[in-house]
Amino acid sequence: MVASYSVKGDSFAPDKPQVWTERRLANVGLSRNFDLAPDGKRIAALMPAEGPEDQKAQNQVIFLQNFFDEVRRRTAAGK
Repeated sequence: MVASYSVKGDSFAPDKPQVWTERRLANVGLSRNFDLAPDGKRIAALMPAEGPEDQKAQNQVIFLQNFFDEVRRRTAAGK
C-alpha cells in the first residue's frame, strides 16, 4: 500500500491508502525486499519472476562494484 501525506507544522495528515501494485514482492528470506530512495520518490523492490521458467534463476545476484569509476574510465578514454 502507498499513501500521500502532508505536514503542516506539527500535524501529519495522511491521504487514503492505495494499492501500490497488484503483485506481491518476492520472498527471498531477507529482512527487507525493498528500499526507498532518500528523496522518497523512487523505490527499488525485488519482484518475483514472471513465469515458472524464470524462477530457476532466483538464486543469482549481480553486484556492480565501482560502477561510476568504470564509467569515468571508459568516457575518459574516448577524449
